[in-house]
Amino acid sequence: MSLTKACLFWLLIIFATNVAEAEGSHAKAPKRIKINLADEETVGFNFTEEFNFYRNTDYSNTVIEYVTQSGWTLGLQLLNVPVSGSGAQNYEYDGYLTLNKTFRINSLWALAIGTQMGTVLANVTPKQLHNFTFIDNLFILSDIFNVHIGPFYVNDALATIHQPVGVMTGFEIRILPKLLHLQGDYFSGNSNISGGIVNLVYFPWPNLQTYCGVSVPGPNSGNEFAGNIGIIYNLK
Repeated sequence: MSLTKACLFWLLIIFATNVAEAEGSHAKAPKRIKINLADEETVGFNFTEEFNFYRNTDYSNTVIEYVTQSGWTLGLQLLNVPVSGSGAQNYEYDGYLTLNKTFRINSLWALAIGTQMGTVLANVTPKQLHNFTFIDNLFILSDIFNVHIGPFYVNDALATIHQPVGVMTGFEIRILPKLLHLQGDYFSGNSNISGGIVNLVYFPWPNLQTYCGVSVPGPNSGNEFAGNIGIIYNLK
C-alpha cells in the first residue's frame, strides 16, 4: 500500500470514529448482524475481524466462514466482545452459527436464503436462542453497481421487542473494481437490529479487504452511532 493510500485510509477511520463519538447518546447499541452472500470471490475460507467504536465502548467481532463452489456458506461468529469501556450492548459475547445458500438464477439475479442462530455465551442467564433468518435478492445492474433486497425474520430474544419481520436492503458501488468499493446495508424497523451500515472497502491485495465506515441507528430504536473498521482475508 502506498503512503498516500495508507494516509487516506487512516483518515477515513478517524473520521468514522469521530462521527460515532459525536453522535452517540443512548444507553445501548444495535445488535451486529453479519450476512455474507456467496460469490466467486468468496469461495474458500474467509476470516473477518471487525471493531466497532461507540462513545464509551469498543467491541470486537470475529467471523470464520467456509464458502463452497455450489454456493453454501457455513460460518462461526463471535460478536460484540468488549475490548474496552463500560458496555453499550444489550447483550455481549454473542456466539452464532450461520448457514446460507446462494442460488444463481441468471447473470443478473441471485437469490440467497440463510439463518443465523446462537445465544449469549457469558454473563446472561437463562440462555435464550437468538435467530435471524432471511431471503435476499441480489440484482447485478452493471459491472460497478448492484443492489439487494428481501424480507427477514428476527425473534423477540434478539430484537428485544416484538417486531419479528422486516426488510433488509443494500447496495455496492465498485468505484474502482477490486480496489475501492462503497457498500451499504439497512435493516428496517426500530428493534435491536434496526439501522444502517455504510463502509468504504479498500483492497490492498486481491484476497484481502480492509474497510471502515459508520453504523447508523434505526429511528426510535434508542441505539447509538458507531465507527467500524475491519479486515476480511480470503484463503482459497
